[in-house]
Amino acid sequence: MLDIPDLRVRSDPYIDLAEDRAKGVALAAQCEGAGFAETVDHYYRNTPVVTAAQARQFTRGLLAAAARAAESLTTWERSPEPGASLIDIGCGTAPRLVTAAGRYQRVLGVDIAFRWLVVAKKRLADAGVDVPLVCACAEALPFPDGTFDRIVLDSVIEHTWSQEETLAESYRVTRPGGRLFFATPNRFSPGPDPHTGLWGGSLLPASITERYVRRQGGIPPERKLLSAGRLRDAVARSGFVETRLYLPDISRGQRAAVPVALRWLVSVFQFGKRLPFARRFFLLIGPILHGVARKPGPIGVSEGGPGR
Repeated sequence: MLDIPDLRVRSDPYIDLAEDRAKGVALAAQCEGAGFAETVDHYYRNTPVVTAAQARQFTRGLLAAAARAAESLTTWERSPEPGASLIDIGCGTAPRLVTAAGRYQRVLGVDIAFRWLVVAKKRLADAGVDVPLVCACAEALPFPDGTFDRIVLDSVIEHTWSQEETLAESYRVTRPGGRLFFATPNRFSPGPDPHTGLWGGSLLPASITERYVRRQGGIPPERKLLSAGRLRDAVARSGFVETRLYLPDISRGQRAAVPVALRWLVSVFQFGKRLPFARRFFLLIGPILHGVARKPGPIGVSEGGPGR
């Protein structure tokens, strides 16, 4: 539908398959000729279960996502091998694909939400980038074993139906010697919850978060947040080796998108995580955990496979 193959085996937690397809098709028709920012605004104005405060928070995040994605991709891998392929699982509105298309020979985006892939097409069109998008589940990827050189799981593993199956599938479609790049909110971060905006929200029991969000008129996030230790263990159990967790830099563009009242906190984080004695502490409580891991096997670049 709309040049997006729908190969899902189940829906996402918020909407069933038929409703998701219908919403995506309607969004494409209503926003024909509109750009990415206008489409995001239209989406939230027509999604009443998202409160006005949530819409503002989510919109800021989506508009700043391209800068964050480009920064993380550069940190993960500055110079990919010639011919390398990359799949972004849970690509959402495709901020990383814009940058990846210029660095990797073959690029492909996957997400369980058809409606978000419709929005992603707007971002890609605005950037003049042509990247295939596939609607599929992270736990059931429709690709052969060892298809991709690089796998990205950015802010997705916490939302999946099964974190174990997601990592197992990521391992399966990675070629031997290929690498996994991942990022996820920290379960023990005392800062603003990335999904609710509530300070210390990640530390609260799910029942309290649910009551808070429902009182605001919204839908509680379906998620399972991980600490640094549990994240490292989960990646290792899937078969990846040489797992390394680290704290990301916050780019100038990202800092500009942060509310003024929070910029002092960003500055403290940026400064503190560079100090050897404070780095371990910030890894325990930092807002976002980034990491890389490798699938055992010879290091090289695969040939062929789907993508750009």
